[in-house]
Amino acid sequence: MRVLGYTWVGVRTADLKSSARFFADVLGLSLVHEGKGLVQFEVPSGQLFEVFGSESRYYQLHACPVLAFQVEDVRAARKELESRGVEFVTDVDGNESEAWTYFRGPDGYLYELWQTPRPLKALPPH
Repeated sequence: MRVLGYTWVGVRTADLKSSARFFADVLGLSLVHEGKGLVQFEVPSGQLFEVFGSESRYYQLHACPVLAFQVEDVRAARKELESRGVEFVTDVDGNESEAWTYFRGPDGYLYELWQTPRPLKALPPH
């Protein structure tokens, strides 16, 4: 397994509407998706930032911020990590080109493996 970078961070909020306005209007993040109980933004480097409201099925899962590590093949990466004793808390979800699964680190925090065709972008120099 090779980690390619991190591609996504998810957090939960009790006030989705106010949080969405803050991240769009104050921080200037680009809104790329709005669904039932969630909003998703893209930052200039290509990573996604997702906010879950209490109506989202992921709200309970994201008690603290969750980071997704991008991998080439989520199923193969999961199999390798399971062989090393890593505890997974969800099945693999998604399809052949885009899939994800959640696991616990040694600190007890939740992390994610994500296979996505979304390329990571290089940031321009300061």
